[in-house]
Amino acid sequence: MNVQLGIYEVFSRIVPGGLYVAAIVQFLSILGIVDVDLQTINDLSLVASIGFIVIAYILGGAFDIFSLALFRLFKRKGFSGRTLAEFKKNYGDRWQIDLKDHDDVVLLALIRTKNPELAVELDRHNALSIMLRNVSLGLLFMAANSLIQFFISWNSVNIFISLGMVMLSLLIIRESVKFRGWFYRGIYETILAYRIDLEALVRPVHPSGSRKRSNVERE
Repeated sequence: MNVQLGIYEVFSRIVPGGLYVAAIVQFLSILGIVDVDLQTINDLSLVASIGFIVIAYILGGAFDIFSLALFRLFKRKGFSGRTLAEFKKNYGDRWQIDLKDHDDVVLLALIRTKNPELAVELDRHNALSIMLRNVSLGLLFMAANSLIQFFISWNSVNIFISLGMVMLSLLIIRESVKFRGWFYRGIYETILAYRIDLEALVRPVHPSGSRKRSNVERE
């Protein structure tokens, strides 16, 4: 398993998948189908732990399409295009930028060939965005579970728990949008950095030869 794939699996699949497993177990526990406590979790064997990771990975991938629908409710249409337009506005007075929307896929592939470590950092922003949008959805599932628990027990505490999870979910989905924006901007700024000629932009004001002659004349 390479490093890039490991980052993607952990952040965008296994972590949110674990939250989905917890939400499902919580729902089954509310219905009285299963009985899970901390001691049960602590007593999990290595095989059971590996099985949990596998199930979390599968659920993380299966529910991602629903988290994407939630993400699109908060990400305005044409988000990548607006990010590129903002980038052109910021740098267009100094550079002619002919990039088009959705070029980011090819540009990221180019970055991977030139600087794999930097590509990993950019991939991390994307993976975190995916993770956060799935965590947001998982929290909504748990909020629904708390609401169900309220109608079963009529304990008002569950209402406050549910509202708190909804508010946290909204904050997290906004963070997911922010990380996606960083992902796009990081790609465009890296490509621009490849075009910068430091020899032309940063050079000594006085060549070393002229400085030596000036020092001799002063002596």
